[in-house]
Amino acid sequence: MFTARTLARNWQRQPALKRAWLSSSTDLIINAVGKDRLGIVSDITGMVIDAGGNVGDSQAAKLGPHFSLMMMVSVPTEELTNLQSRLQSMPDMNATVFESKLGSSQFTPQIGYSAYFTLEGADHPGIVHKITAALAKAGLSIDKMETDQEIAPYGGSMLFKMRGVATAAAPLAAGFDAHKIKQEMEELGDTLNCEVTLTDAVDDRYDSSFYAG
Repeated sequence: MFTARTLARNWQRQPALKRAWLSSSTDLIINAVGKDRLGIVSDITGMVIDAGGNVGDSQAAKLGPHFSLMMMVSVPTEELTNLQSRLQSMPDMNATVFESKLGSSQFTPQIGYSAYFTLEGADHPGIVHKITAALAKAGLSIDKMETDQEIAPYGGSMLFKMRGVATAAAPLAAGFDAHKIKQEMEELGDTLNCEVTLTDAVDDRYDSSFYAG
């Protein structure tokens, strides 16, 4: 009888077999956008599993009446064409697939610093560009970001909101100063007539307790 322990032991004893299996799989990024409906994520993950693949990191969001999904998957190379065909035949969805040449390990770099950023204030053209450009200049990349608009409680003007997570890969660049970056973001907010904050992230994934500065 083949038990899980026996299979694992045989797997460890056959590195050539392991390498052959790994070399026959391909890492893909699936990007699907379309009309929101019940079961989109379930349908797409089901197609990946039916193809003998595995689902890795993913992000999904509702944008008005639309739904957007980005997903990293690994599938047997011989199933690529079939999976692409099934994805692209989904009704009311535009799904694209491209192959990742980096390998799954390249998508999870060690994080040296992470922070939550928020903005709230009057909406005007270029506000997203100015905030994201300032974060990039400070050496921070955007991991997640959401924006929305709502009517201000008083005055009836349009209120713009932005929130997200910005990170810097380890090792941190020489001279990286989180306190200085926070001050610069607040000053930028003043020039935009907005309240901008940058707060150290200390949850399980975004641990910034050892940041420089």
